[in-house]
Amino acid sequence: MVAYLEKTDGNAEFHEIIDFLTRSSIHYALTVSLVVSTTFVEQFWMTAKSKTINNVRYITAIVAGKPVSISEASIRSDLQFNDAAGIDVLSNQAIFDTIQLMGYEGDLNTLTFNKGLFSPQWKFLFHTIIHCLSSKSTSWDQIPTNIATAVICLATNQVYNFSKLIFDGMMRHLDAKKKFVMYPRFISVFLTNQLKNVPVPLDHFTINALTTKVFSFTVKKGKKNPRNVTPLFPSMLAQPIENEGVVSKRPSETQPTPSFSHPSEDPIEPQPDPSLRPSSSNPIPDSILEGSGGNHGGQSSSDRSLSGN
Repeated sequence: MVAYLEKTDGNAEFHEIIDFLTRSSIHYALTVSLVVSTTFVEQFWMTAKSKTINNVRYITAIVAGKPVSISEASIRSDLQFNDAAGIDVLSNQAIFDTIQLMGYEGDLNTLTFNKGLFSPQWKFLFHTIIHCLSSKSTSWDQIPTNIATAVICLATNQVYNFSKLIFDGMMRHLDAKKKFVMYPRFISVFLTNQLKNVPVPLDHFTINALTTKVFSFTVKKGKKNPRNVTPLFPSMLAQPIENEGVVSKRPSETQPTPSFSHPSEDPIEPQPDPSLRPSSSNPIPDSILEGSGGNHGGQSSSDRSLSGN
């Protein structure tokens, strides 16, 4: 889906998280919406195959009679992520600690979290990432480990590898028993960049978009709603422009921003630009959790089957 990131008088309590996502490196991927050809997207998924060349994984397909290919690197370029040095795993303890600082009011005994147990701005952030960037097709209220890791990295100013998240989701879909039209917005971007001067069929695929209803949904009261409102981390907020000779002041009471480093067994492995990541004084436990795609389960009735069902 296309993210809704418009500020209005009616969603004033969400302006901070909207500003944060608008400034973020994922803004283009959240909002890009090209004309999508149903024929082209279906042809892509019906012919898509996995191929490895020189230890680089590709997804290849035939669209409009022409070969196309997608890799993690091409996703990074086409969706403007700039996350080549990004991480995709955090330790269990780092995840639990940060989720707790985000005000999560559920039990921290599992690595799948409930979206409804966060206060409104955090809930909006998770909701937007799940619906606009993840490959989930069911269980919308559940936050799997890889999405939790992605949001934690965003919130703590660490570079997360969204390109790998999307590519891995597409790779898993190649082996799905029931395929549907996954990532139509992104596939359209990829095909537009590769199929130059190829006439696009007129059978357009309708792209869904989040609307203003997302805000009323996010603040909707229920039995499991959190009791407290947890503010965003200070590092997520837009810093006021300082006048010459005047030092800006921070609020007297702010939520602490956690700082975690990603352990590496290879000392020469490229790391994110230090200027983009906070310093860390807290050691990370040895237990490292691989990011997972979550339990996709069966497809919902709204999923559009390639077989026409």
